[in-house]
Amino acid sequence: MKIKIFCFGKLDKKFFLEAFNDYAKRISKFAALEIIELKEEFVGENNKNSEINSNHLFDKLEKIRDFEIVVLDVKSKQVSSEQFAEIIDNNKNYKSGKMAFIVGPSDGYSQKFLSKYSQKISLGSVTLPHQLFRVILAEQIYRGLKIINNEKYHK
Repeated sequence: MKIKIFCFGKLDKKFFLEAFNDYAKRISKFAALEIIELKEEFVGENNKNSEINSNHLFDKLEKIRDFEIVVLDVKSKQVSSEQFAEIIDNNKNYKSGKMAFIVGPSDGYSQKFLSKYSQKISLGSVTLPHQLFRVILAEQIYRGLKIINNEKYHK
């Protein structure tokens, strides 16, 4: 299985980087993980920022058409860890075994971007810093893989 995470910015806090790398190492026992870090553009107006950054995402995602795209959006349907694992398992078993999780820019996605992708989920309704969210996403991917493989993991 191949998993890509598209996100804006870099992990520059040591504790976030260490936590993320720990989960990335754990994930590597189940899947090949690749992180694609994008530079976020800020030109002033929020709508313009989201449009520019969403277009940048479009360009990147066009190159991986054979991947299942999962857009992480705080306004979308919240999923439990079990439901998240099911999304991964469905891809692994019934689709290409290739997934891309998209963590949007700080000003959100454009409407055009959101309308293009049907698989949109939320891991919760709270707003989190991007760096912390990347750690949480990695943890949930790892947890999902453990659930799929019927392996024990702390609760």
